[in-house]
Amino acid sequence: MRSGPFVLALSVATASLWPVPPAAAPSAAHADVFTTSEQCAVCHSAAPGATAMRSPLGDDISPYGLWQGTMMANSFRDPYFRAQLEKETAAAGAAVQELCLRCHAPMASHGAVLAGGAAPRLADVDGDLAADDGVSCTVCHAIAADGLGDLASFSGQPQFDRKRRLFGPFADVAVRPMQGQVNYTPTHGPHVQRAALCGSCHTLITEHQGVAFAEQTPYLEWRNSEFSDEAGASPTARTCQQCHMADVGPARIARTPMGVDYTIPARDGYRAHAFVGGNAFVLSLLQSHRDELDVTAEPEAIDRMIQATRRQLAEQTARLEIGAIERDGGAAAFAIRVENRTGHKFPTGYPARRAWLHIAVTQGDSLVFESGAFDRDGRLVGVDDPQRVPHVATVTSERDVVVYELVAADPAGVPTTHLTRMVQRQKDNRLLPRGFRSDGPHVTDTAPVGTDGDADFTGGSDTVACRVPLPEGGRGRIVVQATLYYQPVPPHWVDALREVDGDATRRFVAMYDAADKEPDVVATAVRAAR
Repeated sequence: MRSGPFVLALSVATASLWPVPPAAAPSAAHADVFTTSEQCAVCHSAAPGATAMRSPLGDDISPYGLWQGTMMANSFRDPYFRAQLEKETAAAGAAVQELCLRCHAPMASHGAVLAGGAAPRLADVDGDLAADDGVSCTVCHAIAADGLGDLASFSGQPQFDRKRRLFGPFADVAVRPMQGQVNYTPTHGPHVQRAALCGSCHTLITEHQGVAFAEQTPYLEWRNSEFSDEAGASPTARTCQQCHMADVGPARIARTPMGVDYTIPARDGYRAHAFVGGNAFVLSLLQSHRDELDVTAEPEAIDRMIQATRRQLAEQTARLEIGAIERDGGAAAFAIRVENRTGHKFPTGYPARRAWLHIAVTQGDSLVFESGAFDRDGRLVGVDDPQRVPHVATVTSERDVVVYELVAADPAGVPTTHLTRMVQRQKDNRLLPRGFRSDGPHVTDTAPVGTDGDADFTGGSDTVACRVPLPEGGRGRIVVQATLYYQPVPPHWVDALREVDGDATRRFVAMYDAADKEPDVVATAVRAAR
């Protein structure tokens, strides 16, 4: 950033006009490539005296205003991440921290390496402003196009441009304002619109005892779907950015450091930097424990992200359809079709996440069948061992619980919640994206496991046959209600943290125990028959 009284005066004026934290200079380790979000906010946040970065209704759609409430902005202070990191460190040693920090504290991690140092560990970056900034503006916008989508770029290893260029999707860029304010040159970089950019962190490959394990594969799953655009234009193609960053243009995407509008054109295709995902639970923890976790985002920003997350889960993620209900020999027979509307598996990403079907059948005024019920702690009723629930193709008993999940095992074949011990997938019946091919790319790491013989488990959907007993002599109208629930942090993953003696694990467990553990509703359907 340029020094001198001019910039100082702008910073003072900025701080007095709107609630943006004062700009802070990055540490020497990463100053050559990265800078913190407060520097970007000087021009890329909404201001009372400007119309830029506001919707027609006046809502803040600025990059900084939306980003600050996201999981990406809070990736380092995420209490679940910190607890899991402490658990993995206890099991595998501090070296594992280098892998995790590449994506959860990328400015501090990559900055140290780019400056010629060693990859840092938690003790080196804890409390560092760059680490606290999470996946910040200059991380994604400084990534170079070279090598994106290749194996070498995965696990948080993209190449960074060291020429102080920040890439964006728009051509004919006015370069002088940014050069003068922060000494970066805005540069047209179409690669920031490619899914491969996201794939550099959202493809994680771990290794244990010499065995590589594809632990998180949303990008690889997307590649083997009808959403992929890497083989050419397609009417069904949708990139990560198109689904997770809503188009909110046209909009002017910057204003002056003094808080008034530039005379620049509005940009069509400007996308909200909200990065809406599926983890409303941890966002709620960040909101409830903002002081303890040193959360800097405005409460309204996090509330908005919680609402957007739950809306995406409920409206854009999956669909349920219940087929015709038939009475057959004292039983009700019907089928439930579960459609995956996402461009990757559902659930995807971090291997703890699971979804399941709750099936309730009433006859007359009585509940006569229920599968997939859960208690107040979020534990599934009728499931003795949550890590050994088989794939269910046909429901005939209340103990037949349809759970869509990844279960990974250690070298001894024992299911594990230790990411650093995973070497094989024992079960992976997560819903496949539409267009998934058994001969498509990356099937070794993404093909379903444990669904053999279930012809109705296909790309884009799963159909569950149900034949549930009815009370003898029972009469009355039959109503079937099916609900697809989602849980990013299941109780048995937290149980494993209870066994770790550490500050981060104790803190997270206390937060978890006090939290509302009602799972998120993803889809629901009702059908009746007389």
